[in-house]
Amino acid sequence: MPDGAAPLLAAARRLAVLFGVIAGLTIGLSLLTGLALDSPAGRAVPTGLYVVGSFLLVVGVFSGIRGPVRPKGDDEGREGMGGLFGVGIFSQGIRTATADERRDARSTSWLFLTIGLLLLVLAIGLDDRTRLL
Repeated sequence: MPDGAAPLLAAARRLAVLFGVIAGLTIGLSLLTGLALDSPAGRAVPTGLYVVGSFLLVVGVFSGIRGPVRPKGDDEGREGMGGLFGVGIFSQGIRTATADERRDARSTSWLFLTIGLLLLVLAIGLDDRTRLL
């Protein structure tokens, strides 16, 4: 195996485990919710996967469109609600994001988008109302 394949294989393994955990929790909670609402499992599971997959897609998009500036300060979480509405940014100033911060933002965005799309594909495959062929 080439040297470059080992990290990719490890990353694929981590992605598969993360997807399995999220899909398993979503299916379990969907089944419990369907049972509580007296809904058939064939309807509850795809609906739960659609909801969580769509949510992750939206989170991925908003995570990816974050601008190249960050608030000044040691800890981003210290702004409180003022930072959420932009008040904290103006009182402390802004700085340009480092290359590591931009890379991390892109990676996080791609992770959310990938898992969201995989959940939607799984939901389409499990949905009784859709025909793939």
